[in-house]
Amino acid sequence: MADKVQSAGDSFESLSGDDTPLFTRVKPRRGFEHVSEQIRAAVTEGRIKPGGRLPAERDMAEIFGVSRQGVREALRGLEMSGMVESRPGVNGGVFIRPGDPAVVTRAVNDLASLGALSSESLLEARILLTSDVIRLVCERATEEDFVRLDEDIAKVERYTDSIEEVGSTRTIRITHFYTLLAEATHNEVLVMLMNSLASVVQARITRVSPRPLTNVGEMRRQFVASLRERDAEAAITQMSAHLKRLEEQLSEREQELAG
Repeated sequence: MADKVQSAGDSFESLSGDDTPLFTRVKPRRGFEHVSEQIRAAVTEGRIKPGGRLPAERDMAEIFGVSRQGVREALRGLEMSGMVESRPGVNGGVFIRPGDPAVVTRAVNDLASLGALSSESLLEARILLTSDVIRLVCERATEEDFVRLDEDIAKVERYTDSIEEVGSTRTIRITHFYTLLAEATHNEVLVMLMNSLASVVQARITRVSPRPLTNVGEMRRQFVASLRERDAEAAITQMSAHLKRLEEQLSEREQELAG
């Protein structure tokens, strides 16, 4: 058995380009967790690259010293987290996925849905993050960035004035503004973080269907005007007041629904 394990390991060591074994045997108890941890560590350390294929299920069971069911559980968890993907066919298998920012958004949404994140903490984080985004926008944004924001305001105004339109379609239109705002920083990490927090608000709006805030278009036009003037403090004051007003409305609506 030892020779077979080494053989399976040798076939995979060649992918890393050195003699260091990628994986080691684990204890059978909750072995799938150890399998997941070792695969994650190998990716983090750069020993498996995005697009790389993992060994076959049978080989991994030998390498790790766990059952094939344990390997399947580990891969299922990694697939749900967005780290790996299964591809069918002759050249298929389990592959390491390229980085996907949507994974962060889903994780934040899940935590909020499970009550792990309070609305107060989310509002505070959103105001702090948005304030830093605004400062960078005032430093880096181009006229093209401002035009995109103006165009989005015009599109959204056609829908926010209608109290009848509710649901995910309306909220996606409304929250897209924050994606464009973050993109004006030209920093992909800030875009990811802004989208994650905006998605939580988007889910709350869809769930409780509050009455649309009035004068959103006018507020956003004044906000973009402040950005164009590179007046970060004025823009921060305007946006912070808007986010607080939205939070108050959402909280009131949630209390109404709770009875």
